[in-house]
Amino acid sequence: MSDKKSKPKKPSFFTRMANRGREFKSLGQLLAKEPRAFPGALLQVIRRSVRTIWDARGGGYYACGFVLTFIWLEITMFVEDIAEATGIADFFGEQLLEMLFRYLGESFVNTIKAFMWPVYIIQISPPWGVAVFVLMAVIFNKILKEPVEKWLFHEDDQPKV
Repeated sequence: MSDKKSKPKKPSFFTRMANRGREFKSLGQLLAKEPRAFPGALLQVIRRSVRTIWDARGGGYYACGFVLTFIWLEITMFVEDIAEATGIADFFGEQLLEMLFRYLGESFVNTIKAFMWPVYIIQISPPWGVAVFVLMAVIFNKILKEPVEKWLFHEDDQPKV
């Protein structure tokens, strides 16, 4: 028999999506009722989301690269969607109708691309790309990891025990 501690059961996909829906609904209500409190609440949601991805990817250099690549790809996709729209009403109409299909599909593709972020760095200039990749790892571990973890695991956002 092994003495491994059992992990708590992960909530189902539908439970997680329902929780995110409630979270976005409360953010929308906060924006309407108390606009000044919205940026702080949004920052907490972003921090929690990044922390979840950070933990799932091992919490180091690879996780940081994954998060940054994913954010870059999502922002790029969003900006391209805005640029392609013929007007504000067209943009929101398209986003609402296409979000479930195209946006989620593209986000899935962006996730796959983000997994491969080291390849993109190495491909910039193959002999130098490897050197840049290794140098970035050293810089991250020596200089950036501690401040990033300090921001992600800020005590104000942690559950009180």
